[in-house]
Amino acid sequence: MRKRQRNTALQLATLTSALLASSALAQDTGLGTDLQFGNALDPSSGPAVYGCDPDGASWLNGERKRTPTGFLYACPIAWPEFKGQGPWQYRGTLTLGYLGVSGDANNMIWRRFSNWDDGAYLGADLRFEKPSDGSYFDLRASRLADDSQYVRAVFGRAGKYRVQAFARSQPNITSGNARSIWDGVGSNHLTLKDGLTPGASTPAQVAAVSAAQPERLLTVVREKQGVGINYLINTRWAVFANASHESREGARPFGGPFFFNFAFADNGGAYETPRPIDDSTVNFNGGARFVGNLWRMEFAYSGSFFRNAKRSFDYQVPFGLTPVVPGLTSPVLTDGSFSYEPDNDYHHLRTSFSRKVAWNGTASLTASLGTMRQNDQLVPSMACQGQFGIAGIPGTLFDCANWNTTQSLSRQRSDLSINTQMVDARVVLAPSDALTWRANVKYDRQDYDGTYRAYNPLTGQWGYPSENGSQGSVVPGEAGIWDRLSSPASLTRIRNLPLDRELNEISFGGDWRVDERNTLGATYTFDRTERTHREVATTRDHSLKLNWSNRALDWLSLRANYTHLRRTGSEYDYDPYEFTMSRSLPGYVPPVTGDFAHTVDALRKYDVGGRTQDKIDLMATFTAPRDMTFYASVRGDWNDYDAVLGRQGYDTIGGSLQWEWQPNPATMASAWYGYDRSTLDFANVNDAVLLPDPSLGGATYPEANRWWMHDRQRNHYAGANLSRRIGRATLNADWNWTYSRGLTSYRYASPTALANPTAAPLLTGRFPAMVYRTHALTLGLTIPIARDFSLRLFDSYQRGNVFDWHYLGFEDGQVMDHRVYTDGGPENYSVNMVGVLLEIQL
Repeated sequence: MRKRQRNTALQLATLTSALLASSALAQDTGLGTDLQFGNALDPSSGPAVYGCDPDGASWLNGERKRTPTGFLYACPIAWPEFKGQGPWQYRGTLTLGYLGVSGDANNMIWRRFSNWDDGAYLGADLRFEKPSDGSYFDLRASRLADDSQYVRAVFGRAGKYRVQAFARSQPNITSGNARSIWDGVGSNHLTLKDGLTPGASTPAQVAAVSAAQPERLLTVVREKQGVGINYLINTRWAVFANASHESREGARPFGGPFFFNFAFADNGGAYETPRPIDDSTVNFNGGARFVGNLWRMEFAYSGSFFRNAKRSFDYQVPFGLTPVVPGLTSPVLTDGSFSYEPDNDYHHLRTSFSRKVAWNGTASLTASLGTMRQNDQLVPSMACQGQFGIAGIPGTLFDCANWNTTQSLSRQRSDLSINTQMVDARVVLAPSDALTWRANVKYDRQDYDGTYRAYNPLTGQWGYPSENGSQGSVVPGEAGIWDRLSSPASLTRIRNLPLDRELNEISFGGDWRVDERNTLGATYTFDRTERTHREVATTRDHSLKLNWSNRALDWLSLRANYTHLRRTGSEYDYDPYEFTMSRSLPGYVPPVTGDFAHTVDALRKYDVGGRTQDKIDLMATFTAPRDMTFYASVRGDWNDYDAVLGRQGYDTIGGSLQWEWQPNPATMASAWYGYDRSTLDFANVNDAVLLPDPSLGGATYPEANRWWMHDRQRNHYAGANLSRRIGRATLNADWNWTYSRGLTSYRYASPTALANPTAAPLLTGRFPAMVYRTHALTLGLTIPIARDFSLRLFDSYQRGNVFDWHYLGFEDGQVMDHRVYTDGGPENYSVNMVGVLLEIQL
């Protein structure tokens, strides 16, 4: 297999040259290279450390201002004074420090996106300005570790141009207690460790090797670099361009199929492999914007280009396979493989026009065209050597050489695409100060282009070896391959599934200010969506949204929103995928008993099936003296899916309380509490036999095989923080608490509804509750020690209690029969981190 090399430096150099040559970028396009920088130690990317300006937002007085809904605006930042006597002035801070971590430092929940560890911390926040012509230069940087850092430079001239360049990296700890039975973690070839024989190891041998491995971290590091330019040609025209390169590298727990094991003791293989990740994405956008007295317009292009460094990875398997037919044997399979996501290119053109019209209104029109294309080189269906299947039954034994080469594919490249087009027209009119009207019409279409057929020109057969050839090596007739002569009744997938979609939407509504204290609003929206090859060809959504806001009292703001949605549609087709299966081929011969039902006809898929939704939001904001604010909200969302089988209901209710207080620039405090609960109801039926009858209550899906599931989720979250200046020192305290509890209960008509009916006497009707609880407390003190030096000390303690019943039994090992798990699952933890930071004012 050929590995495709990437030259990141060359790519960025090319991007930078192209952008600088164009000398263009909009300063605030909404398509920027990255608009927020920070990390877990510095989430605001610098400004928060300076506190609030005591002069407030106005030179007249320092009084804090409020939004129309009653909240305090964020306080102006107390930036340090500029220094320097020359044409350039400067201000800034350099930070040097050390972090020390103790406790369960390798816990995944604790380390997840920061990868905390003992070590040095470096930070910088610098600003240079040239008042004579408005030129400026900003540099911000922060480093927690090699894989958790950022640097961002911005320079420009006010009212003329702005250039940004940045680089950053962020870790994602995907497992904190992984035990791998494979060598080569992080590469695309996973080989079994010493002591294990591919295709011939026992569960006891694999369990011993797994238990002997030290726990390790699995990490995916995301690195991103970018540049962006904004240039104002004149007071009406601006042009912009942005480019970035993002890469991911590392490993995470993933699957490794080798057929079922739970239904076939000492057979099959379910493997959790440490999947290697090595991919990159180049993003680009650019365009021009015009702002006139009557007209506004924008022309823009955006593109995204995804590449995987490798096309697939392979892994050796320790366990052998045995046919379910006594006395027969299968060739030894030693390897499995998995294809990566294909390379793909995305192009999108967008233009918009808006014009002021009569009645103090605005009319706008937006149109766009896009295409998403995949034309990657395809990989073979499998990587086996020798033969696979079952010896002794005609037509069930296959040569690997006919399937482990790209010559076995109907074509060498995917050559597939999705093309999009969209037109959106809007008008907003305000015939009076008390009345606003609005209307919108939208057309949005997606078209799939290209057909891939799973045909092997070497053998004249259709389909592909399922589960790396393992399924056909265990169960006769389930190899995933259709042959006109040897297996004319084999049912398998033979082509891709195109899912075209067309949306037509219309909405209209208005807002009416009844008096100075009350405003009413209403919006009606109708969606008609047509889909190909889905259970419902046409869906129709009717939605009515009502809102009310009230300022009857100067210290109280009330807001209420209510939405009702009703989805109907054309007749439900329970199996629209028949054309993708081998039964559509000439020469297909149904089994003697007839083609078995693909699924039960009473099942409804919730994204296209009937649905009724009622949603309500109630919000109140109380303004109190001394810059104090109270906020309360209640919300509910009720969904009925009108389904006998499938998702039947999904309801959520919640509420929150919040208090904020800032009596003066030296003191800020807040506290909050939130609660929400949700319930999900689901029903289905287990098949009894493989017969053509799709009806619920028939021979295939009898009433005795029905089961129901009820899932309840409860979440509590609370927190408080305080920032208080005490003399020259500043005290900071933060506390956060989260508690989640999920409980899944079930019932069934009879034991035959279960995957394993013999387990019925052991069942209680519900699974153990899943619990997630964390406490986090941080105390910090910043002490000035000289004119330009201050010392920042902090201690952060976090404790978590986690229980997930999916991982029950892992304390006895991560190998269970022919099932091998790499990740050890979530664990309780207790971690303390201390930091000592020296901040130097320049």
